[in-house]
Amino acid sequence: MSVQRRYALSDDCLTCTLKRDSDFCNFTPDPLARLSEVGHISLFPPDAVLLAEGQVPRGVVVLCSGRAKLSLVARDGKTVILKIACERQVMGLSAAISGRPSPVTVTTVEPCQVKFVEQNDFLALLGQKGLALICAQALAREVQSTFQDVYELLLARSSTEKLARLLLSWAAHGAGNRDVRLASDFTHQEMAQMIGSSRETVTRLLSDMKRRELIRLEGSTLVIPDRIALQAIAS
Repeated sequence: MSVQRRYALSDDCLTCTLKRDSDFCNFTPDPLARLSEVGHISLFPPDAVLLAEGQVPRGVVVLCSGRAKLSLVARDGKTVILKIACERQVMGLSAAISGRPSPVTVTTVEPCQVKFVEQNDFLALLGQKGLALICAQALAREVQSTFQDVYELLLARSSTEKLARLLLSWAAHGAGNRDVRLASDFTHQEMAQMIGSSRETVTRLLSDMKRRELIRLEGSTLVIPDRIALQAIAS
């Protein structure tokens, strides 16, 4: 779950040491140079709001490093965390293009470096060769990812299954089956918001999983000793 804290405090995207194979890192030189000119790098502490639900964003946010949570407030007043955005993901893209309010609130989970591009500057960039296609591809992946997240949430029949799937999603990149180690970055309340449950239920389910030796805690590290056993519950 945790990532290495890395920063590159330069507005120059062409020489950025954080560049990877992602949408907004793979512009051809001309639009990438233009992005460097109009964008601004900022550092944010944990719990900083980058986008607010119901408000028209001032522009597009590119998460250069760190993680942020995307959440919304349901009709019953409960906060639901939809997903955790990782580094080099783009947020506010659909709202900036459509001019409509952001459907989610984006809040940093940890110290983050972001590239911010004002809406007018970003819309002007869409005329650059190839940029419109890159944005269309990013929006398509956003829709596909959202559909998959909703599908996974609805497919699970119980809070136990949902919690097991959440833990497995964090362990997806762990090697092997035994002793998958995860930094325990989220509170029980935040985990409850991710699976549409209550904090009390998550606390009870985690205690039950520890009793059944499906998980264990070593300080702030959550260990999954047998991922296959946890997968049996998730399915």
